[in-house]
Amino acid sequence: MVRAPAGAHLSLPPWRSACAASGVTFLSFAPLIAIVDDDPGVRGSVDSLLRSAGMAGLAFASAEELLASGAQGRLACIVTDLHMPGMTGLELQAEMALRGWRHPVIVMTAYPTDAARDQAMGRGAAAFLTKPIDPDGLLEAIERAVA
Repeated sequence: MVRAPAGAHLSLPPWRSACAASGVTFLSFAPLIAIVDDDPGVRGSVDSLLRSAGMAGLAFASAEELLASGAQGRLACIVTDLHMPGMTGLELQAEMALRGWRHPVIVMTAYPTDAARDQAMGRGAAAFLTKPIDPDGLLEAIERAVA
């Protein structure tokens, strides 16, 4: 376990600052990010990216799987594909609002349209990203969303 030394001045992302100041281990405070995508390759890639940045991912093959998981109390942010079989990313956003979930949502898609972008952002999405995803762009969007 890594602990911040007492009185240390570390340059950390905002979601880790409180952790360092209190001496809590970073691993216990790593934000948990839901990854919702029907493509297992995308889920795996995003999960690996998150781990490399000191975050934790929780992968779901569908929006319905996320909604049924009971994990909402542990999540800091939700990264979702727009086009999936069953419930779409936009429908997931709407259902989250109905359930009172206030998590930041980042929508990603290989088929962006102005209409989809406007809908997602109008429903409060933190970001709308085009696949293939730029890793730095996704990490920046997550950092902003969980700050």
